[in-house]
Amino acid sequence: MLAALLLAGIVAAPLGSAGLFVSARRQWRTGGIVPAVRRLALALAGTVLLAAVVAGVLDLLGVGRHRLTDAVAGLVVASGAWLPATRRWNARAHLCWSTSVFLFVVYLAFALNWTFASNLGPASTAGGLLLWVLEVFAALLSCAYLWEICDALGTEHWRRRVTPRMTPAELPADPPMVSLHVPAHNEPPEMVIDTLSWLLRLDYPRYEVILIDDNTDDERLWRPVEQWCERHGVKFAHLADWPGYKSGALNYALRQLTDPAAELIGVVDSDYRIEPGFLRRCVAAFTDSWIGFVQAPQDYRDWQHAPYYRRLYYSYKYFFAVSQPSRNEHDGAIFAGTMGLIRRVALDELGGWDEWCITEDAELSLRLLRAGWSGLHVDQSWGHGIMPLTFEALKGQRYRWCFGGIQILRMHFRSLLPGRESRQNHLRPAQRWAYLAGGIQWYGDLLGLIFLVFLLAGAFNLATGGGELFRKLTLFLVAAVPVMVGLGLVRAVALLRRGTGATWRDALGAFFIWQSTSLVVARASVLGLFARKAAFLRTPKTSERAKWWEALRANWGETTLALLGTAGIVGALTRATQLSGPLLAALLLFPTLGMAAAPFNSWAAQRAGLPAWLRERRSTEYRRDRRAFAAGMAAGGVVTVAGVVAAVVALMLAPSRHPVQSPNLVGPASSGHATAPASSPPASTPATPTPSVSPSSVPGSSPATTPPATNPAPSPTPTPTGSVTPAPSPTG
Repeated sequence: MLAALLLAGIVAAPLGSAGLFVSARRQWRTGGIVPAVRRLALALAGTVLLAAVVAGVLDLLGVGRHRLTDAVAGLVVASGAWLPATRRWNARAHLCWSTSVFLFVVYLAFALNWTFASNLGPASTAGGLLLWVLEVFAALLSCAYLWEICDALGTEHWRRRVTPRMTPAELPADPPMVSLHVPAHNEPPEMVIDTLSWLLRLDYPRYEVILIDDNTDDERLWRPVEQWCERHGVKFAHLADWPGYKSGALNYALRQLTDPAAELIGVVDSDYRIEPGFLRRCVAAFTDSWIGFVQAPQDYRDWQHAPYYRRLYYSYKYFFAVSQPSRNEHDGAIFAGTMGLIRRVALDELGGWDEWCITEDAELSLRLLRAGWSGLHVDQSWGHGIMPLTFEALKGQRYRWCFGGIQILRMHFRSLLPGRESRQNHLRPAQRWAYLAGGIQWYGDLLGLIFLVFLLAGAFNLATGGGELFRKLTLFLVAAVPVMVGLGLVRAVALLRRGTGATWRDALGAFFIWQSTSLVVARASVLGLFARKAAFLRTPKTSERAKWWEALRANWGETTLALLGTAGIVGALTRATQLSGPLLAALLLFPTLGMAAAPFNSWAAQRAGLPAWLRERRSTEYRRDRRAFAAGMAAGGVVTVAGVVAAVVALMLAPSRHPVQSPNLVGPASSGHATAPASSPPASTPATPTPSVSPSSVPGSSPATTPPATNPAPSPTPTPTGSVTPAPSPTG
């Protein structure tokens, strides 16, 4: 019966997902009983229609009547079970979610059963179980991303979303005073002064601006800013040898420089240009006394002039276009470090910014929610900053976001586990899930790297005439890996094409920007779990007109994996006459291109045309992430993970006493059974998957599922061999 259920999921998931990514032409009324009944009726009708199509396909495949009935009934029950949770979604989002989750659950059950029933032998069975555990984790990551996509694209009735079309609340006659804090470190003075000039034009009656220069070591950079601030009435402080980095600088501003009358604290990065209406729009949200922070999207400027920066811009869109609205609906939004306001009394109650975390902004928002405050995300952009101008700076930023996200997960893990609200922890289940999922999604990149190792080992084993590992990974190769690849593509299509209006070329380029940072994110996800103190990634200095070999050197890890992937493809194609060879080569192609995209993007970023002042900033960008690298226990964590992966591969390579049975989804039609396994070829001949389990029909090989973190989001994003993390949560 499991095989029949799996076949039903393979057919239903692509069909159930296809409609989600087509914009509805007619705008329905969304609130009230009538729209709720309409959504329910359409979801039920869609389920019935989908079940009928699945029944027809299974009948054509020769599945017996009894198994066919069980499979269709299971699909219908799975859809009905999710109706209460998806009642505010349209029918297309409901079917996408329910069929994809059905597919994941049935696949994992089928894979576990096959692991024990396929004559793998004791050692390989143990390895297979460890691999199955990784697949469970991959499925959880995929579900987290899929929920965000369905929630953002399928929700018809939003309860908390603040869109640009909504009329803001009126400011009180005596509006609260706002203190805007602008931290800077080793920034060009012209850019910082430009940011301060825009801040002085805000259309708001009561506010102050404070510039905190955080340990800039070149006096020629901060002295002009100090002089400008003296002339224009902006508070200024230069901190030398001050601990705590950005958090320490913000704490200094809060405790030493902020006007005692200030009720709200704002944080603005030193490269932003703020629109005049920012404070009027966002301060109005604080009329609700339980709002602890308000976050507007981070947005960017000067990205249209070069293909690389266009791709990078669209890659950033995911978090604020998909993740934040979904999280905000369940009061799980994060404070993202700039373009946000915080209630001062709440910040004081919590003791200010925590200086142990390098993503202090996101960590603060979690503590605010845990203390019982609420957060609010607004959709409209009110300011535009500058994106990382080199690919190496982007890698450093992604590393920092991931490392900090894992720090938060490690330090607050107990607060995020299911449980009742208490005086110490007011987090509701949806809020706990938002932050827990946001943390674990970073491990999607590590998972993708591990699965890439399995693919490379399988290709080597196949090329050397063994094929033992490939036979034992047959089910994994034709199901789990395509799931993740499909999930990444879904996010790229759903977000970048429908959400941002990017061209196909820019959407694909943005997707590969996510992919090209997967190695550094995987590294940060391990180090963040084991390192005792904060660490930034040291990135190499690249010249303004970088040669192609400089890009290879600056990204030597990704380049090495790309070369290994190429060798694996060539090795797999030495068995081109067998299905196993082309299948492995095809599965290796996507992650290999993702790794090769790193040096390509590095070269493209350095060669992209920029105005003179931005070229100068690009040439010194490597100076801004200057924390020492934490080694010791963190390095031991990397070794531990590598050892576990090597052990699993070795266990899977152990010979079996009996021929390994390949999975067979469609058994003899005459018997009505769909679970009879077909024996694999002798050990000397690499087994090939049965046609009914081809990559084109495996779970997730269509936009039915969602992406784990290579990127997770936001990760927002987020990945076995090629899925992406959502554009990481921008936190500083």
